[in-house]
Amino acid sequence: MQKQSIKDLLIEYLTETTKEVRKKAAKGDGRQVLGEVINRPEDIEIGIDRVGEEILEQLLKKYNIKATVFSEPEARDIKNGNHLYGAIDPFDGSALFLKGFEHNWYTALSFYDKKRNPIATGIADILNEKFYVMNSGQNYLLDMKTGEKRKIKPAARKKLTEPVVLASYLMKSLYSEKFLDIFGDLIKNLHPKGLLYPQGGSFIYAYLASGLVDAYVMFNEPRSEIDPGFPIAKTAGCSVVSVNSDGSYKDYEFLPGRQHDKVGLLIAATTPELRDELIKQYVKKYADRYSLKI
Repeated sequence: MQKQSIKDLLIEYLTETTKEVRKKAAKGDGRQVLGEVINRPEDIEIGIDRVGEEILEQLLKKYNIKATVFSEPEARDIKNGNHLYGAIDPFDGSALFLKGFEHNWYTALSFYDKKRNPIATGIADILNEKFYVMNSGQNYLLDMKTGEKRKIKPAARKKLTEPVVLASYLMKSLYSEKFLDIFGDLIKNLHPKGLLYPQGGSFIYAYLASGLVDAYVMFNEPRSEIDPGFPIAKTAGCSVVSVNSDGSYKDYEFLPGRQHDKVGLLIAATTPELRDELIKQYVKKYADRYSLKI
């Protein structure tokens, strides 16, 4: 019964948040600056960020679901019980929204059991009114305009010489400088029909799970940008790992209350082969730069 309640809550959350964000945007609301985000000097909290949190808080009461849900601003964590954990990115795309761009607006929410295993994930493409959902180990896309529901699956490319779509958030120098330093040669040699997709965040895992993106690479990625979305990619069979400078890695795991920590290097790839090629490129460039023996 609780699994059904979580699924129902998830769909209602995505629906109501999408409606409310679109409504506020149409009125020109939601751009007031509320403060900075802990441990993230490049980011700020704005009014639109609170829409999803307030809707979720109401829905947890409606469905009588007891959970501690972690958000980006710690003061906005929702604590109405300890039966479940949750991670929410109430609005992914704040920087673009603040500048007036109608592009890449998302919200993401995941629930975990007490053993930190993912139960369900929902990621809403707010502008296109499409929901990417993981529930009971199944991934699907729900189109709210047409009512169509279809299964999704990741791409199966295994080599970086194929026409891959490689994603990384490059819009701020804090992230782009190191990525281009380490992976710049790789970008220069992408397949002519390949793409460098310069966006990222909690929504990107929907793109990995549905075959739009082949791999995602981020240095110093905040856990608050991973936890709300990564289970949908993990369920799809993607590899989501944190990587050490010697090339060793381990599967990324949700850690309750650690949303302000950062992962030195995060790689999410649709196949192990792509993951390994990206790690090899990182180790090579890291060694060349610091004169390390590998």
